[in-house]
Amino acid sequence: MRAVLQAVQPYELHGVLYYQLQYAAADGRPQMARLSHDMVAYANPQPGDEVEVHAILGIVDRVTRVEAPPAP
Repeated sequence: MRAVLQAVQPYELHGVLYYQLQYAAADGRPQMARLSHDMVAYANPQPGDEVEVHAILGIVDRVTRVEAPPAP
């Protein structure tokens, strides 16, 4: 599902970087996911980033950034 990041909170657990991400899909309802850094498929996620949230059975397993289309 396509969404926009609303808040990004990095934290470390046992020496591993994790992110707590709050995002809103097209319906505007905020949702949250906690993922290790390797499940966020780009560096330095920021509020306002447009992302694709990949989930299996409702569990988020990957977040990728939506790239802007090239300018004509």
